[in-house]
Amino acid sequence: MILQIVSAFIAVTAASILLEAPKKLIFRAGFIGALGWGIYLIFLDSFGPVMSTFIAGLVISTLSHIFSRIFKTPVTMFFIPGFYPLVPGYRIYMAVYNFIAGNGQLAQNYFNDTIKISGMIALAIFTIDTIFNIFNKVKHLIPQD
Repeated sequence: MILQIVSAFIAVTAASILLEAPKKLIFRAGFIGALGWGIYLIFLDSFGPVMSTFIAGLVISTLSHIFSRIFKTPVTMFFIPGFYPLVPGYRIYMAVYNFIAGNGQLAQNYFNDTIKISGMIALAIFTIDTIFNIFNKVKHLIPQD
């Protein structure tokens, strides 16, 4: 598990470099991605890949919003590389491979998992964005002394 988390950190850090993120944000994005992958691994056995992706997505989205406010950068600087470990690339590959190999049912199962996991990533982002938008609107309604 530790090796996977360290690997996720390295992968997200490398992705941040390829995306030409500012130097001060590269390791912070790596931290977010590694923590998200660690959360995913913790919940994987109990909840399965779909719900684990949602929980990890909530953590990644929340930390991305918090870091973007602390470091005054766009939230996408942390979102995009942070979600790399959760993207269901293996499942979509296996769906296409099994479709070509003539295993239609297995291909359908992989494709369904891919759609569910992708939906959970989008739902996690949407949920946390909505919470932060509500928080900002409420904050502006409260009079400042």
